[in-house]
Amino acid sequence: MLTPLAPRRASAPRAWLSLLALATLSCALLLADDFLQQLFTPSNHAELEAGYVAVLWLFSVGLWLCNLRPLSMGILALFAVMQLMQLANISFFGEPLTAIDIQSLLNDPGEVRETAAHSLAGHWPVLLCVGIPYGLLLALHGCLPGRISLPQSSWALVLIAVVLLSKPYRATYRNLDSFAASPSRSALHNNLNVFSAWAVHLAFKPEVELPPTPFAPYALSPSMSQAKHVWLVVADSLRSDRLGVFGYGRDTTPKLAAYLRDHPSAFVRPGIAAGVATDVSLPYLINPIREPGKDALLRTGDINLFRFARQAGFRTYWISSQESKLLANLGSRYLDVSITREDHPVRFLKQQDRALLDVLDAQRWAERNFVVLNLRTAHLPYAQNYRHEKTPAPWVDQGPNGQSNAYDNSVHYLDGLLAEVIADFDRLEGERYLIITGDHGQRLGEGGHWGHNDLVPEVSDVPVIVIGREAKAETMAGLSAERWISHYEAGKWLAARLGTRIHNPNLRPNEHFVHGKLLFTDNFIQRVCETPAGLVHQPPQLLSMLLKQPEARCEG
Repeated sequence: MLTPLAPRRASAPRAWLSLLALATLSCALLLADDFLQQLFTPSNHAELEAGYVAVLWLFSVGLWLCNLRPLSMGILALFAVMQLMQLANISFFGEPLTAIDIQSLLNDPGEVRETAAHSLAGHWPVLLCVGIPYGLLLALHGCLPGRISLPQSSWALVLIAVVLLSKPYRATYRNLDSFAASPSRSALHNNLNVFSAWAVHLAFKPEVELPPTPFAPYALSPSMSQAKHVWLVVADSLRSDRLGVFGYGRDTTPKLAAYLRDHPSAFVRPGIAAGVATDVSLPYLINPIREPGKDALLRTGDINLFRFARQAGFRTYWISSQESKLLANLGSRYLDVSITREDHPVRFLKQQDRALLDVLDAQRWAERNFVVLNLRTAHLPYAQNYRHEKTPAPWVDQGPNGQSNAYDNSVHYLDGLLAEVIADFDRLEGERYLIITGDHGQRLGEGGHWGHNDLVPEVSDVPVIVIGREAKAETMAGLSAERWISHYEAGKWLAARLGTRIHNPNLRPNEHFVHGKLLFTDNFIQRVCETPAGLVHQPPQLLSMLLKQPEARCEG
């Protein structure tokens, strides 16, 4: 049993200075493996985050202040093993390790050993990247205590426990997708997230076995696209029936309406989101996959817009006013430029989505570019998105209808931002295409409910706005003929503009799928059917049941 340690006389200024110096050195070593790996591979996109560095420094203080050598060395040895797995995954697959990956590795250790043995020649720098900093850390903690004077306190154990147990505690009340790995985070930061999620949600639990997918594989072929610029703008929580251009009673989109009047080749259609949460819909939009249960395609990135763009000679961009963790399952290894909220935290805090325009203006475009812009504009809390604007909001966001009015104000604010994005797009030269959509819709008080994550029509309702400049009429006509445009259809159309045609033998006319709020599990799926009278949303069904009944389909 541990007993409180009384501070020793050694807590004189020199002892405290030694503690601060060792904590700073330890923190630097805990961060070093990412930057060492970046010398060997471009797949590691880790960046320093001030808040995380501060926590890691305090944690390092705790390891020295507790004066328990076995505890400190045990924690560091565990970190080293976790980091070896994480950096090896980045080196081999090009993306961070996830909780699902951890479970897969443990389920098939033989294959992992065989793959590691055959791949060692190409990925051996991982051993140096982990071995050098963690070897030094273990040597410091093994040799210095007792040889130099350091202060001691049992309160350090509380600090260590808070840092190590905070993530597992959060995992007890948040789902697996809340702990997605971010390509621009420190590998150790990602590990604290994904190993916590794995320990709480997957470890020592029977794995959910889904039936094999009954759907045939896709085929790919080259598309002779001459497009110079392809842009995709995804605005959070954007619902089509609250846009003035779709007939909403309030003029929430005056600038967009004016642009459409002046450019008759551009058009708008109601859309159908691929999922009801951002970290589900974005992967299915960027990886145009229609049928549920094809999770393997999300992992491999074989059907991925960034990949197609790279292959066709486009420079690829991801510019987002949201967190970098949204890049999970989007094919970050195919990105040339990735800029997120973490890269300019103060600017985004002050300006919100308007800061994204400054970032956009700072880019120097290549001859061919594929650009994805991700905005937060209409996400809860709605009013927070436009508070920084000098121009007063059109509708009063206080009182009984305040929240609904705030949503309309957010859309009106977005309209101004989109006008500037479109102006930037129009200044480019050559054949070019732009799609604007929402990642998902939003419940806006119907039945007393707000937000998203629910498989209901209001959440799968998104707008799709298509603009082509110096574009071929037949290319635009192929999409404008649709009465509704799903995320899958938009993604497939973009893929063709990026040089790859997707041939889907499973395609059924007028049938779409909306995914529930989870990935890589027995998720709920909603089949949505187009009919002459409108969309019919069938009752949500568990993926495991849907895969057993592939013959079910939309009527008519």
